[in-house]
Amino acid sequence: MSTTARRSASGLDLHIHTGDGSGKAPIVALHPWFGCWQFWLPVVELMPERDWVLVDMYSGAGTIPADDGAFDGLAAAITSATEEYTDRPVVLMGNSTGGLLAQVIAIAGRPALDSLVLVGTGATAAGVKAPFRATLGEWLDAGGTAAPASTAAVVRSLVYRDPPAEDMRLYAEAVETADYPFLSAVLRGVLAGDVVDRLPEISVPTLVVRGTEDAARTEEHVATLVAGIPDCRAVEIAEAGHSPMVDTPREFAAAVRELLGDEA
Repeated sequence: MSTTARRSASGLDLHIHTGDGSGKAPIVALHPWFGCWQFWLPVVELMPERDWVLVDMYSGAGTIPADDGAFDGLAAAITSATEEYTDRPVVLMGNSTGGLLAQVIAIAGRPALDSLVLVGTGATAAGVKAPFRATLGEWLDAGGTAAPASTAAVVRSLVYRDPPAEDMRLYAEAVETADYPFLSAVLRGVLAGDVVDRLPEISVPTLVVRGTEDAARTEEHVATLVAGIPDCRAVEIAEAGHSPMVDTPREFAAAVRELLGDEA
């Protein structure tokens, strides 16, 4: 699998992993807001039959204003970057904040989608578990001067078990070096977001994935998505947290392959 990086016209950095040339719909993957694009690498390595486009959402700080429209601006930038990459339908995959962005993009109907994978997310921020929200709030209250231990705690809340130390340093550094005003502006959009009533507008096959040990999202969030999206099913992955592609990449890849009809 070959890899390249490019800056899209919308200002987002794309990390493109080219698969075996099977011609199948490429996967565009959106990371959690306190994760980073590298969260997807364990699964990319297990699914070389697909092309992958890993979007670095933090890079949007250079071109998207850090105001009340930052969340919608990021969704528009992702759409533009995807359409710049290909005119083919794509598999859109989003984890946590990336999952809410993926829903907004799917509802808007651009870019063309083959299918949708929503991971550790919901159609609204209401009902997020209190300890997770408190950890998030503590980091935000620091106003961009959070101690490294606080940043590590926020990143750690996304996974069920600590990743290797080198990976953990990489993940935490991505958050530490992100533009705080942009980061917090998008999160305000997440916390105010609610697309429950518009879920029936999602017209592509959808898979909802939740780790049984998710520290943020509940079974109720999954139930709302399954009830609202016409062609939707859900799977839970044991011993996985908010970002199961980090905790249990093999099980995650198997669930996605089943949706897409791929063989291992």
